Amino acid sequence: MPSETLPPAPELFSRWGAFQTWWSRSNKEQAQIAEARLLARLQFFSFKGVASTSAERSSTVARVGLVPLSGKDRLINTLIIHQDSSPASVDTSDAAIESKDKQTDDQGRTPIAQTSLDMKTATDQESMISPPAPGERAIVVCHGYGAGLAFFFRNYLSLSQIPNSKIYAIDWLGMGGSSRPEFKFKHTSKTSLTEVVKNSEDFFIEGLEEWRQIQQIEKMVLVGHSLGGYLSVAYALKYPERVEKLILVSPVGIPENPEAQQAPIPAPPAQDGATTSDSTQSTTPPARPAANAPPARSTWVRKLAMGAWERNITPQSIMRFTGPFGPSLVASYTSRRFAHLEEDEQRDLNNYIYHISSKSGSGEYALATILAPGAYARWPLMDRLSGLTMPTVFLYGENDWMDYKAAEKARRSMTVPTVLMRIPNAGHHLYLDNPPAFDKAILQTITRPWERAAA
Repeated sequence: MPSETLPPAPELFSRWGAFQTWWSRSNKEQAQIAEARLLARLQFFSFKGVASTSAERSSTVARVGLVPLSGKDRLINTLIIHQDSSPASVDTSDAAIESKDKQTDDQGRTPIAQTSLDMKTATDQESMISPPAPGERAIVVCHGYGAGLAFFFRNYLSLSQIPNSKIYAIDWLGMGGSSRPEFKFKHTSKTSLTEVVKNSEDFFIEGLEEWRQIQQIEKMVLVGHSLGGYLSVAYALKYPERVEKLILVSPVGIPENPEAQQAPIPAPPAQDGATTSDSTQSTTPPARPAANAPPARSTWVRKLAMGAWERNITPQSIMRFTGPFGPSLVASYTSRRFAHLEEDEQRDLNNYIYHISSKSGSGEYALATILAPGAYARWPLMDRLSGLTMPTVFLYGENDWMDYKAAEKARRSMTVPTVLMRIPNAGHHLYLDNPPAFDKAILQTITRPWERAAA
């Protein structure tokens, strides 16, 4: 699906465009098109405005498609970026930089397409199995809650240039462009808190593990953002021999909060928008001391939010419930949160968010099982990070709402080399807020030796 044949995304606040977007939501191709608009932006890598190669010499190929797992309706959407040969040497002389600076934007990108974007279909499954070559490093990128692999469209350019590396990005099972198997398991009042959380985590990490086996990846650098960071920790604890380095990008779930660990756990919905009411009950774990817990508030807003969370009413299900008004709700969020993006980037990202969110509910329902209201983990990573056996990197935005101080505290009990970095001029989506600084941090932590020290 060449980028020049892709239809443009509707304007952010066009009523007719919003209706068309909602009406076409059941067409699976629309989500693929929305994803392709963002991925087709892959450009030449450049260093201070100097491109490393030319269109004729480009050897970078990106393709995206579904990788089938065992069982019914279990497919993981996968992006693979591969360099057929090492990038050409870069002329970094002052004259070369000055001549090229005029051709690049504020992110250091040139307007020439670097990659051949090959949109594979779900039936072309074999082509999406691409093991790393001998000596080639596998870098696997995992998105956060409510997002997808195309969120990193501003970063794949630089990541694809890391020497001797192959880039893989996945959509977690039940999210993004992956299939939507039913998210359901039974738990009763006798089920332990850790067992409930592990069941939810396994829905995702066992999918990742089977995907790894299919791709024949022996060991990987695992990069996870937000909830993807939390799940990456869970995977690294269960399969430590498969993770070379762990890069946690503004991970959720590190701080402890006694109130969160006492909150009742809702039952997963039996179907999209419905909840089970027969053999499944809410589980309330044993109370922990709550001496430092904040006083409970009884406002109607808090009660409403708590009630929705405990009934597994997700942002996506609310958006789906609003029907043709859903695209406008997403547009309000996109225009506010990603106001720094170019207008066409906002429009394409907005369309992508809507189409991956309008799919049937599945992995989204794990949110209330893993996290309590307030986004605190029911089983905090603070209690678990000390079990990691691989070098670990924490990356936060300078204006991040996620608390980096929790990671600083957790590092004290960790025995592996750790690095904590804060990206300037960036919030929770630091990879989109400040791509050059984020990409540089990733490059440094992957390719350079480092010890246990904050950067």
